[in-house]
Formats: sequence, structure tokens, C-alpha cells
Amino acid sequence: MKKKQLYILGLIVFASLGQSCKKHMIELNTRPDTLEDVDPKFLFTSTVQDINYNGRDRIINRYTIMSYMQYIVRDGADVDLSGLYWASGATKGGTPPVASYYEDYYKVVGVGLNRLLAKIEVMPEDQKIRYENLKALSQITDVYQAWRAVDLFGAMPYDQAFQDLKYPNPIYEYDYDLYKKFDAKLKTAATAIKNIPGNQVDMALNDLFYNGDMTKWLKFANTLRIKIAQRYEKRDPANLEGVLLDIQTNFNGQLIGTYEESFGINHTKDWNNNVDDLNQIKTSYNAAYPFVEFLKSTRDPRLAVLVRENQLGTNNPAYNSLVAIATPATLAQLATPEYQQRYYGKHTFPASQSAAYGPTGAGRFQTFATTSNSVNLTYQSLIQGRYFVKNSGFKVDVPDPLLNTNDKLVAGGLLKYKSLFISYAETCFMMAEIAAKKGAAVLGKDAATWYNAGVTASFDQYKRVGTDISVPYATTLDMGDYLTRFPYRGLESIYSQAWVHYLAQPEEAWAMWKRTGYPQSKDFRPGQPTTPGNIGDGTGIAYLENLWNGNENLIRPRRGVLPGSDLNSANKFKAAADMKAKDPAYGNDINDAKGRIWWDKQ
Repeated sequence: MKKKQLYILGLIVFASLGQSCKKHMIELNTRPDTLEDVDPKFLFTSTVQDINYNGRDRIINRYTIMSYMQYIVRDGADVDLSGLYWASGATKGGTPPVASYYEDYYKVVGVGLNRLLAKIEVMPEDQKIRYENLKALSQITDVYQAWRAVDLFGAMPYDQAFQDLKYPNPIYEYDYDLYKKFDAKLKTAATAIKNIPGNQVDMALNDLFYNGDMTKWLKFANTLRIKIAQRYEKRDPANLEGVLLDIQTNFNGQLIGTYEESFGINHTKDWNNNVDDLNQIKTSYNAAYPFVEFLKSTRDPRLAVLVRENQLGTNNPAYNSLVAIATPATLAQLATPEYQQRYYGKHTFPASQSAAYGPTGAGRFQTFATTSNSVNLTYQSLIQGRYFVKNSGFKVDVPDPLLNTNDKLVAGGLLKYKSLFISYAETCFMMAEIAAKKGAAVLGKDAATWYNAGVTASFDQYKRVGTDISVPYATTLDMGDYLTRFPYRGLESIYSQAWVHYLAQPEEAWAMWKRTGYPQSKDFRPGQPTTPGNIGDGTGIAYLENLWNGNENLIRPRRGVLPGSDLNSANKFKAAADMKAKDPAYGNDINDAKGRIWWDKQ
């Protein structure tokens, strides 16, 4: 019993709450005999406070997912652009760095929430009834985290998890069974919220998601039910229809409906305050050609808040220094239209690293002659990294030639904002897709209305978040006539806008691509004219680049490699064999990351 108490204490002591909460937790840590009286609401806070970001590698690993979806690409004229991918017929290839999804669930969130729920269950009935709110939001959070894991791996211990004495080697359950189990749990929690009694425990300070607002939790539960059902649409379309009908009938169609209702974490500490390795998004990656060209071709006002300007402008001190000492030839070069552009991306496929592809196939820098020597300035742009690491990875009070005069660097302790995991804009695009396929209104709105709401919400989100974290141009971001120029035109327009929006949620862009095949991939060859069907053609339809290596198009990974304890390896490998038997598209073996989870139907 004492060991179990100490383990729970390990979850508690890292909670970053107000001073009174900290004092309370210090007392708990020094008096383990009082653990039985710990209010479960403190356990909830300590369990979820760093959800999805409880390690530096969680941020760095996202850069790989961003590369899959061609938001960013490794910098360098001869950098390896093949290592992330698979050649056809290969037995080895890139492995998505997503094992942390398992680790986060089994070592932190899942174990913490299940122990919290067990603690509530053994309370006296007159006390237990006051924790119906905490019980419901804990169940919802548990389902969300478990779904994140099985969504990428296809199998996981679930019902037998966290019961070491009874199940020392828990069996694996499969996504093709769990999706309905998840839905049932979410419906149960939503129903409990709907019928919640009065005099509930106050979660205002302990709920880092919604500050104890149970109506928002209800809307999130409903939205998550649809999100999960949509994942399995190809396998079980009737289930999606049933979930939608149930939410309309029994929950009045309540979904996430504003930015404030988006599901995400209100951070309790500095936002990625140490940038020594997280700043790879600045030092090692450039914005990708497909993303930049699509935004440019549509004259998207979000370009300025999603992509950083290169150095080819008068708001960059290094550029002004170059102009003062440039040769006449350099000045003439800088005056051409090409060098008046502030946004260029780098091609993403291996064969682009040749002279035939020009500056967009090379590294970020170009060399310009001066009267005495030469100067290197960036031609290719960087992605706006402030959405992932504070100040885009620049250090406060440390000069950097990449900084423009409108780059405001803010002390890390002042950069606190909400990291969104399921946003209002995402909800709108999800519902627009469902309505488009149905050919009728869903939960009271047709596809065009949901689409317009999604685009509007995306602009609003990047303006609000961008302003909070000092993204240049965010305060003046305005949608203008964008929806007039690019109205709803069917599924492709929904997927294109969702892809743009998912820059800050690249995992969902990857999932959308697996579900739908969009954005589709197109060939890009030297000298190819910009015509319909090519990247950035101005039609409002986005494309990715085929990963051409000179011989074939490489293949993106589609799933994670199933993790698990060595002590339970027999069950792990049995799970992999079972998934392959269920659907041969799972791949050759457990390590075949180009294979498919059951929901990812061909």
C-alpha cells in the first residue's frame, strides 16, 4: 500500500498551481499518511497539467509529422530527404516518432485518471455524489488519451490496464472493438453531465481545460464522439449516422461552437521556455514549398502569420547592411520581382536537390556579392515557429541576423496560452465534410455554412493566438474577401482549408490525409508551368508534392510501431499478428510503418 501511495505522490508533486495549492501538496508529500484524504481534484490537475507536452521530445517529434504533411522540410542543399519515408518493397524505412502517445497514457494520464476514478468509487455515497462532475470529465479525458494511442497503433491494453496484481500481463484490445467502447463511455459521461446534481466539487482552479464549465465538457464529449466515429466511417458508416442522431436527439446537437469551447490545455508554466533543442524549427527546418505556394497562390492573408518573412526586405537589418555595400550587379538582382518576394518554400522530395530546381531546391541561404566580400541572406522562408516554441526559437536579448525589426521577443514567463487539441475550426471542417457527403444539413447546417464557419474560425484562431504570442502581423489579420474568392466548392475545398488550418495541429492533418487521401500529391518537375492540377494554381485546391527520388515516389508512413513492455512482449506480438490477420494491409510485420491500422481502410 505504501508503494502505491508514494507512486501517486510522484504524480502530485509536480503540479504547478497557486501558492496555496503548492503549500497543500508539500504537506501531502511530507505526510504520506494523509494521502487517503487527498481531494481527487488535486490528482486531476497533477495528472493532466502537461498533457501531450510532458517532455521536450514531444515538441521535437511534431516536426516529423509536420514534414510528412509538407508544412516544413529539412534545410540544406544536400540534406537527406529520403530518411523519413519508405521505398516500395523495402523492409526498412522511416518510423513515426509517436511512441510517446503510449508512454503518456500508461505512465501519466491513463494511470493517474484511473486511480482517481477508483478513489471516487470507494467514497461514501453522500460524498461520491459531489464528484459526478470530476468523474465525468476524467472519463472523457481518459477516452481522449486512449483513443490518441490506439488511433496510431491499432491495439493497446485497456480494460486490463492499471491492474498489475490481477493482470500482470494485460491482453491487448483492438481499435475495431475499442471505438464503440469509447463512444459508450463518452455517451455515459455526457449523460451524467446532462443530469448532474447540484453542490458539485468546485473545479474552477483545478480543471486546466475548461475551469470546471461542465457545459463545455459536454460539448467536447459530443464532438469527440463524432470525431472518433468519422475515423471509422469507411468501416462503419452506420455508426457515424447513429452517433449524429443520438447527439441531435439526446443532447440537442451541442458541439464545440466557439474558440473558447475548443479543447486544449491552459498551460501552468512557461511555454517551452528553454529553446536549446526545441529551436530546431528555426535552425534546421524551412517552410515547405507546397504550403507556401498554396498560400501565395490564393493570396491568403494568413500567409504572414503562418510563415516567417525571409531576409529580402527593408525590415531586416542584414538586408539593409547588404544594400549599403552591394555591387551594382547585386543591386540589380535585388530589384528584380523575384527578389522582392518575402515568402519562398523549399521542395520536399529528394530529386529536387539539383540545380534544375533552382533556389527552391537548395538551402535557405543565397550569397550576394558586395564591394569587399559577400553576404548570405535567406531566400527560403521559415515556418512561423511561435506556435510550437516560444519566440520561434530565438533567444531574448541574443542578436540574430534572421530577426526582422517587427519580431518582438518576449520573456518566456509571459508567454502563456492555450494549446488546442480539438479546435472550433476543426469541428466546423469535420461537420462540413459530413454534410457534404450526406448532401444535406447536419445538426442544422449545410456543408457551405459549416465550411464558412470553419474558415472564419481559422482566421479568428490564428489572430487571437498569434496576438497572444507576438506573431508579427497577427493583430491586423483580416479575412477580407477571402470567402468571396474561395467559397465552398465541395470536399476538396474543405480538405484544403483544413490542411492550412492544421499547421498547428499537424497530427490531425496526417490523420485527414490517411482518411481521405487529401491533399492529393502531384508531380513537380523543373520548368513545369503552373497550370490547373499543379501546386499553387490559385483555384483554392491544395496539393502536396510526390516524393520523387529520381526513380520512384517514396511512401509516407501511416502508423506507429506498436510499443509495449518487454514483460508483456508475447501479448504485444500476438496483437500485431492479430491485426495482420484481420487486415493484411497492416503490413509485413510490426515494424512496417507504411502499413495501415484497421480504421485506415484502403
